[in-house]
Amino acid sequence: MASPSKQSRNWRTMMNTEMRSTISRGWPSSLKCSVAPVSMTINSDGIYCQRADIQQPEELFAKAKNWLEVIQNAPPDEIQDVVTKEIQESMIRAIYGSNQIERAGLNLDNTIHLCRQILNGEDVRPIDERDSKCQSALLELYRRDPTLRNLPSQDVLRSRNEVVQHAKAFHFLIHAFVVEKQDLTESLIKETHRILAKGVPITDSDGPDVQPDEYGGIYRTVVVGAGTTNFTVPKFVPAKMTEMCDNLKQELEDAERNKAIDPFSTASKYSLEFVQIHPFMDGNGRMCRMILNAILCRYAGVVVPIGEQAEEREEYMQIKRESSQKMEGHGDYATFVLGRATRRIREMKKKLSGKKMKA
Repeated sequence: MASPSKQSRNWRTMMNTEMRSTISRGWPSSLKCSVAPVSMTINSDGIYCQRADIQQPEELFAKAKNWLEVIQNAPPDEIQDVVTKEIQESMIRAIYGSNQIERAGLNLDNTIHLCRQILNGEDVRPIDERDSKCQSALLELYRRDPTLRNLPSQDVLRSRNEVVQHAKAFHFLIHAFVVEKQDLTESLIKETHRILAKGVPITDSDGPDVQPDEYGGIYRTVVVGAGTTNFTVPKFVPAKMTEMCDNLKQELEDAERNKAIDPFSTASKYSLEFVQIHPFMDGNGRMCRMILNAILCRYAGVVVPIGEQAEEREEYMQIKRESSQKMEGHGDYATFVLGRATRRIREMKKKLSGKKMKA
């Protein structure tokens, strides 16, 4: 039997290979039930709201759709490397931004270094102060961010584990939902969260820490809130999660049957619904953005980093707060996501055009 580290490397190598294979069969959104590559049409569902900071949503959507069609119509052998690299680099930036929103993780240099190791199939594990690799890991982190020397080593290692497990969880979800085209089930969400939580206890100044195996992949049994927002009462969490997953499955099946989808709206809708349920004790924000990007990656071919800059973090949090408080749907959030996704699609198109020019 292969060792865990070898299995890990084999799995990640397989994912990169299968991602390229997925792209070669039609990108984005080749139907999971099709033998031949049949791509879905990107159509707006009209949910978008006008925002002062971006152009008309209809015009923005038209640009995104047009650029995606250009990418889709390019020869598969030309887009495989471009799209795969773009997705992986965007995943790293998404992990960094998502951690920044939660005041978790490390600086950009350390995040890039650790995530690239994981995406390249290296055996990167969570580390605590009892680990024999503790000191060498700390020195590596200090080299890329000297300010970490001023913090307790326990806190630094926790931040490292937050990055490592975030990358592994994100990679796992993309592999399952995008490459293997599994449904986004409760069990898949729970396993993704379990990976995210590994090596990262919830600290409590008033009591003992909550260990990862006590909350990872386990629906919460305590009431939680954020500011004036109260999330779903614990006893209703399982039913709400079942309802959410069933509704998403049905919506995606309908979209695939009709061969048309609005990926930006769908991704926004269900990631927002997830965070309003807030099913876990910790990690809900990072999970909701992974869900957002898993849907975007499968049906629009992009991963959208959110939270890299302070101004963007504030805008994002304000939209999420207002959406939770007003309960007026996901239109504002969908417009925000559309704007960020359009930028990534444009960048991908530019890189593809640059590759053609070099050839």
